[in-house]
Amino acid sequence: MRWTVLSGGAAWMAAAGLLAACAGGMGGPTEPRVAMAPIAFSEIAGWGEDKQSEALAAFRRSCPKLTAGPDTKITTDGGTKTVAPAEWKQICDSAGTVKTNDDRAARAFFEENFRPLVVQAPGKFTGYFEPEMRGSRVPSRIFTVPVYRRPPDLTDKPYYTRAEIEQGVLKGKGLEIAWVQDPVALYEVQVQGSGRVHLAEGGVLSLGFDGSNNRPYTAIGNVLVEMGVLQKDAVTWPAIRDWLKRNPQQARDVMRKNERYIFFKDTKSQSASGSEGVTLTAQRSLAVDLTLTPYGTPIWIDTVRPVARKPGVTEPYRRLTIAQDSGAAIQGPARGDVFFGSNAQAADWAGRMVGEGRAIVLVPNKG
Repeated sequence: MRWTVLSGGAAWMAAAGLLAACAGGMGGPTEPRVAMAPIAFSEIAGWGEDKQSEALAAFRRSCPKLTAGPDTKITTDGGTKTVAPAEWKQICDSAGTVKTNDDRAARAFFEENFRPLVVQAPGKFTGYFEPEMRGSRVPSRIFTVPVYRRPPDLTDKPYYTRAEIEQGVLKGKGLEIAWVQDPVALYEVQVQGSGRVHLAEGGVLSLGFDGSNNRPYTAIGNVLVEMGVLQKDAVTWPAIRDWLKRNPQQARDVMRKNERYIFFKDTKSQSASGSEGVTLTAQRSLAVDLTLTPYGTPIWIDTVRPVARKPGVTEPYRRLTIAQDSGAAIQGPARGDVFFGSNAQAADWAGRMVGEGRAIVLVPNKG
């Protein structure tokens, strides 16, 4: 999940991750209204050229969750549509008949089972990825920074702050699942909502989101802008990380401005998972605002993405994604955080992506 869904929950990283990030889904007591308008698939720029089979593979991963209930409430142009698990089962059964890598058949599946609605609000899209760091299952002179599992006394009430936890309030309670070398790298993993620890003993520990301290999230990119050390138009995760590395003493205090602290569990997985509880698909899984968009929803995004190794240069980025993660800072009907994967290219894209655009939600038309 990112704080950009990383996942209760999504959003992020870079300007995506630290001006707005993903992690920890949350709901509201009222049912929000979203203005949406019908559009034909033929009117969606890039629809005919996309590899919808990739999106369909991601959608299938959501099917076990969708068909197990409870009912899903989806905002439409006419109000709120309730989709029962039985209806999702019909759709998922149909998805199961499409051959792997058959883009034309996958495109036809979405056109036959969904209708597209344009969200009548400006879109904003960022990116996140699954970072990696070095660590150990035991503390040492090198590995001194603890990674904590979910405390047994954690509730939905505000818990200890980041500063209190880092100062040792949880020390000696047996909650450490690993120790790492770099506090900035751990902070990055917390913002992303998941990550991997390459263990000194050998092997890899896969960290998955397992709750937060229920404290407010503060984007430290904004903190650095207010301090005057970064310009607002230059706030990307690479720039933030570089400043934190060069100023370790100040970095601790800056990171503590963000009171939110994330707890992890060993997912024993080879792949990143989102707050929906399914494996994320690179460039096809999207962290969304769960108060407005339920998990499993197909969403067409029309925005721009940074061009690799060309600072300041972007390219059109149009594709079908699936809502499978959420994030505390991912708020709004046309707000999305794209999961880019776990390699160096994914880190570069996620670290620099902040694009405007529009979102088109695909609503089930069966039932």
